[in-house]
Amino acid sequence: MEYLGSLIAKFIFNLSELTSDFWVNLKYTDISAWQIILDILIVTVIFYYLLKMLKGSRASNVVLGLVIIGIVYLVSNYLKLLTVSWLLEHFFTIILVAIPILFQQELRMALEKIGNTNFFIQDKHLAIDSLITAIIESCDFLVKSKEGALIVIQHGISLKEYIDNGIKLDSLVNKELLISIFREKGPLHDGAVIIVNGRIASAGSVLPTSFDNKDKNLGTRHKAAIGLTDHTDASVIVVSEERGYISFAKNGKLEKNIDLSRLQQLLKIVLTPNDIKKKAKKLIRS
Repeated sequence: MEYLGSLIAKFIFNLSELTSDFWVNLKYTDISAWQIILDILIVTVIFYYLLKMLKGSRASNVVLGLVIIGIVYLVSNYLKLLTVSWLLEHFFTIILVAIPILFQQELRMALEKIGNTNFFIQDKHLAIDSLITAIIESCDFLVKSKEGALIVIQHGISLKEYIDNGIKLDSLVNKELLISIFREKGPLHDGAVIIVNGRIASAGSVLPTSFDNKDKNLGTRHKAAIGLTDHTDASVIVVSEERGYISFAKNGKLEKNIDLSRLQQLLKIVLTPNDIKKKAKKLIRS
């Protein structure tokens, strides 16, 4: 343990020396502060989108493996393990030559995305369309099977207090999951699903109920939808268990008995960010 502790201490000390040397040498260059900041920001953005493109692909596992081998190489170099260092050094040379051949398809797709100036907008559009499709298809199924549902979409105002009183999840929104949550005999059937940033944050959440509404025909779910949207900017979809129709609540107002095309239209309005709307208008005009 003492040897390991001294090894970690030496590593931290050498790292701090390298960092201080870097900043000292930087003072003698003609680079200004804003150039350094810009340089770091550009590199950060490049790495972010590289990791985003690699996520979920087979290349991500290879990158993780290379990182582990790189760490082993640095440790072996530090400990002066000559044979291991020599083997890993030659291994990296072979890998650098092999990468373009092994991942030519992924590299081609990445370059195509970079070449497409609107791919940032398209990615957001695809995510929104996928979310809307999952909600519509699940609502359609639940209406036909006469099962109730309460789906909340968070916008600007945080719904953390309601997420905390439910069962916390962190999963993609899909038809199968939403249907399984709202099945009649399921333990989370009576609560609300809360969607945050395109992901299910919680299920079985209890929402505040509005008692101001004079409509006696409204059920508990509809009152909860009105109650929540009355003091937050959330959007709420309600599937009526008894009457078998869909309602949409926003800003304390409830639009009852809407069809799937109207639901799609409302979801597109509330889910499309303002920056995408502006960019889309510019693209249409051009």
